[in-house]
Amino acid sequence: MSTTNGTTINKPKLELLLDKPIKLTLLKDKPYVGNNNYGEFYLYSAKDENGVEYSYFADAPIHQLIQEHKLKAGSSFVLQRVATQNGKKMGSKVEFSIVGEAEEPTSPASSGDGLKELLLQCVRDAASVLKEAEIQASNDDLLKLAITLMIQRSK
Repeated sequence: MSTTNGTTINKPKLELLLDKPIKLTLLKDKPYVGNNNYGEFYLYSAKDENGVEYSYFADAPIHQLIQEHKLKAGSSFVLQRVATQNGKKMGSKVEFSIVGEAEEPTSPASSGDGLKELLLQCVRDAASVLKEAEIQASNDDLLKLAITLMIQRSK
């Protein structure tokens, strides 16, 4: 909250629009963590590229990604709500990607949706699991395990 002439002004709540990516920069090192009727919530203070400050209520998977990547005040990331379909049921999910983290040169074929990075990480993790478990597997088996990880992580 900020004050102007003694009047308290709340930052607007970030509402993600379908297929509209938004780049955010964290304003604080840690979120405010609280509980309500829906369970635990994670409230982040962030600003967009235009300097507009927002209150962003991250769901648990996004919060976990922010924590895993040790993002702090000044760190930037991109959020995008994308459509999903499970059978006949339509829904949406939020995709997360970090700005400036070991990015490869952008090729014209790159879509920027973060799926390539997610799949690459899942392949690395699947290979690590097979190596740790000392299991000999074919490339097809490795790919099946990586896709399983990707599906679970993208829920």
